[in-house]
Amino acid sequence: MALTKVDPVHGVDLADKEYFHVDLTTDQSATDNTATVVDFGGKGTVVYDTKSNFDSANDAYLLGSNGGLYLINFNIGIANETITDERMVYTRGGIEIATDGSTYVALKGSGKQLRDSASDNGGSVVLSGTFIYKATNATTKIRINTHTDSVGIGSIICATVSQLTQSTTALTDARPTWLSIVRIA
Repeated sequence: MALTKVDPVHGVDLADKEYFHVDLTTDQSATDNTATVVDFGGKGTVVYDTKSNFDSANDAYLLGSNGGLYLINFNIGIANETITDERMVYTRGGIEIATDGSTYVALKGSGKQLRDSASDNGGSVVLSGTFIYKATNATTKIRINTHTDSVGIGSIICATVSQLTQSTTALTDARPTWLSIVRIA
């Protein structure tokens, strides 16, 4: 009888599976109106990396196969540097892909226009997405990029939910910025 590893939470057989998960564990500053790659290599913690394919220098995950089918999930929490200074006009973020391993282009994403007709602004937002991707070569890398306009002030990519709101709750230390990749076929 073959010995298998089973995920105790989900009951999934994990033997010889490819899966990756990284959390942002330290807030990251982002310059206003400038694209910013989420710094998982310097400000994150890899939770799972069964194939050791995390490229910390480029904050990217190298998909482990040519022709593999992957379920990719991302979540990005973004806030003004001071949550009570609500000057965020819009924000966007999502997955970039480099099929050659180094030239990144936008693939899937999310965005939020916060300013309404009364010119009100927001102070924080969470963007997320889930999709299936088929790798076409063995050099494909995936990373997260964001861009926020906060009317001249910087923003932060949040490591904890407490940075997204002015009040504290039982979920204060929950992680709002992360990337998960699972090979499903």
